[in-house]
Amino acid sequence: MTMRSSFIPLACVAAAGLSLAACNSTSLRVGGAPEASVKNCVNVAARELRVPAASIVVDSGYTPRDGVYTIDLKVGPQGRPAVCTTDENSAVLGVVYKRP
Repeated sequence: MTMRSSFIPLACVAAAGLSLAACNSTSLRVGGAPEASVKNCVNVAARELRVPAASIVVDSGYTPRDGVYTIDLKVGPQGRPAVCTTDENSAVLGVVYKRP
């Protein structure tokens, strides 16, 4: 069974322990954000929002301006929306829950 390549990274990020070794995709890019930015966002969001990394799913991402990446996350079993921003070096600038 062949899955869309854009779906594979989302499943990879949601995997427990964030181990990408089992994924069929060689890169994890969301909305133009580098793989390292996506991984860093999930790790920092887990720490800052005090949830297991396995409960965070990458929803989408975009580049609002050069060098800054915004990654939308769904956190926890309720899928509470959060947003993470990183710079061009994949350093996380911030993680916050979105307003309802």
